[in-house]
Amino acid sequence: MTSTAAPAATPATESYLHEVSRRLPPRAREDVTRELRGTVADMVDDGVARGLAPEEAERRALEELGDPARLAEDYAPGPQHLIGPAHYQDFLQLLRILVPVLAGVFGGLTLLGRLFGEAGREDLVVYLVLSIAPALGAALQGALMGAGIAVVVYAVVERTERTERTERTERTERTGVADAGAPAPATEPARRWTIEQLPPPRPARDTTVGELVWSTLALGLAFAAPFLLSRPLLREGPLAGEPLLDPAVWTPWVPLYLGLVVLAWGWELLRFLRRRWSWALFAINAVLDLAMAALLVTVLRTESVVNPVLRERGWVGDEFARIGVAVVVLITVWDLVATFLACRRSVAGRR
Repeated sequence: MTSTAAPAATPATESYLHEVSRRLPPRAREDVTRELRGTVADMVDDGVARGLAPEEAERRALEELGDPARLAEDYAPGPQHLIGPAHYQDFLQLLRILVPVLAGVFGGLTLLGRLFGEAGREDLVVYLVLSIAPALGAALQGALMGAGIAVVVYAVVERTERTERTERTERTERTGVADAGAPAPATEPARRWTIEQLPPPRPARDTTVGELVWSTLALGLAFAAPFLLSRPLLREGPLAGEPLLDPAVWTPWVPLYLGLVVLAWGWELLRFLRRRWSWALFAINAVLDLAMAALLVTVLRTESVVNPVLRERGWVGDEFARIGVAVVVLITVWDLVATFLACRRSVAGRR
């Protein structure tokens, strides 16, 4: 029987499907959700045909399918033994948040501190190595710390739940009375799952906390770049005491650049808070991309950008501006296309 009333669009069914799909690997979620939505629709239609109200038919269908956590186990490929099946996907979700967040925070703060602290080294390669290597080590430490926290949290949760279940069972067997004061059931040891146990619906998210952290790190480095390039990076040799950035670029170009970087971070934060892509968000991103590209291309074509000392000594030629413009255009086009495709997929998936 084919459903015609589209009952799967109700909040209860959508919440149930979300609770199942979020416990599955990303590649399996769409197929399983589609299959379950059709199953629920057919079960509701059968209930309505037997004289039940649509709401009651939906309720019985979901309760017949049972606990979404247990149902997800039937669809999940492979064993889930690191953490018990009831919490395994929640554990993975916490892992996906803590590992990139702590890695980004530890690594990013270390990198920014080292870039400023090591400025003035005699050799540029040594400067980069002494800045990047500690940052990579700090990022690894942050990732391991995030993984350890996730394991400890769910290990404690599982042990606590197991202890509480054991204590309730022993108390019931000893007294013959369940915790609620009613006689202990003789044939139904586990409470039957009901629709009231569904959590409130949670809208899906197109961006994660980890992505926000890494975007913040990248934009933080972009914000710090003019300040780093304005410091003398070498203490000896022909460029001793000379910055790489032309001081004349600071007025008015660098403040405009820094303002656009701040607006770009604001857009990343807005996208995270809005949870889902929209064409308005894409339009804002496109305006920021084009504004940044216009600014950089204008500066590259009208200003020296690099310290005039480098040009006077022939270390930077006229091709620098052409290569810079080509790189800016390429990155801008790539970002516009990527965000357009991501927005179209997100909007189409909600129809």
